[in-house]
Amino acid sequence: MKSFKAECWYQIYLYKRYLFNYLSDLFLLILMFMGIFWSGTLVGNGIIGSSLNATVIGYVLWTLIQNTISQMGMTVANEARNGILEQQYLMPISTKQLFFNKSIVNIITSTVQVTLVLLLIMFFTGHWLNLSLLTLLPFSLTLIATIGLGYVVVSLVLRFKRIGSTLIIFQYIYLAVLLINFEYYSSTIKILSCLLPICPMVSWIRLIVNQHSYNLPFYLVGSLFNAAFWLTIGLLVFNLTNKYIKQKGTLSLY
Repeated sequence: MKSFKAECWYQIYLYKRYLFNYLSDLFLLILMFMGIFWSGTLVGNGIIGSSLNATVIGYVLWTLIQNTISQMGMTVANEARNGILEQQYLMPISTKQLFFNKSIVNIITSTVQVTLVLLLIMFFTGHWLNLSLLTLLPFSLTLIATIGLGYVVVSLVLRFKRIGSTLIIFQYIYLAVLLINFEYYSSTIKILSCLLPICPMVSWIRLIVNQHSYNLPFYLVGSLFNAAFWLTIGLLVFNLTNKYIKQKGTLSLY
């Protein structure tokens, strides 16, 4: 519990010290979406109706993943470079718990930022989403899958040390993936999309917001499987990587 409180205060102090930088990041996220929105307006009749709902949901959830995972990766990389990570490994808690606390704090701060992004996007576009309480279920499962992805990113940082370029490439490729409406494809494609991180949750939220009829058992089972699948992969990869770096003595730098 002390470790979790320390992580919370650490994030609060970072926001206080570097408020201008965080506001700049928020402005950039809004500007990127408005660029997508305005380009659709210039090319044709614009992104309207259910298409706009799908774009907003895909972009907002991508923002959540991008903030959580990128921040997690950069934080761990900086701590390894400064020697802080070695000190944290000497703390009287397991490394799995240590990075779990970091993931939860990152998710909390990212959720607050994503909420602001969503409100500002709806304000500037003049299009307000009809969100029901049912959307909380796929959103919660999205957070669980994000924790698993966080463990994967931490493992990559611990193993390869510098993966900044890889993270950037992954982010923008995955933005395109999240904007694909898998819910309108064939059953085979929909089943295969359940293997991609948070894709069934995104499709489920889009169907709820657009008030379309859908197969509830399929999306419930698919989302539960996706969350459990990526959390399991994250924990397995982290355990293997943690053992490797301890054996090789490469916790900080090579």
